[in-house]
Amino acid sequence: MATAENRLTDWLRDAEAMEKQATTMLDALAKGIENYPDVKAQIERHLQEARDQAAAMQGYGERRGEGGPSWKESAGQCVAMGQGLSGAFVGDKLVKRAITEISCYNILIASAAAVGDKETRGVCEDILLREKAMLNWLINYLASATFAHLGREETPDGETSTLSKP
Repeated sequence: MATAENRLTDWLRDAEAMEKQATTMLDALAKGIENYPDVKAQIERHLQEARDQAAAMQGYGERRGEGGPSWKESAGQCVAMGQGLSGAFVGDKLVKRAITEISCYNILIASAAAVGDKETRGVCEDILLREKAMLNWLINYLASATFAHLGREETPDGETSTLSKP
């Protein structure tokens, strides 16, 4: 039977793998963006956050006596690279990934609290705030991007659209 300490350690390792997958995917996505400098800047900012978060999770795993890449991490990075290069993580899929990360950090916060690990809890709370900020940016960006896209479809010759902003 696994203890709460064992579970927290396992979940920290999974979070490290998740963040490393995110860095692979975000890096490929950022390299493929040419015509949207604001989106590229936001993706690159979140890419650096994901790198920092992966390092933090690795540090906590090592502090708990764990280390080294797991098979999940290696396989996940390959999948993430393919998704980033193919553009699979655009639109709602990027939002779904952000929601998954938010869920992960909520679980880590509760687990760290359960075992009395205030340091891990604090780091995970900080990461959770950054993930929520990215999700909010994505939600707002997707709404405005959808409006602009629909407006262009309504007026292919560049005339002003009759659509109202949400």
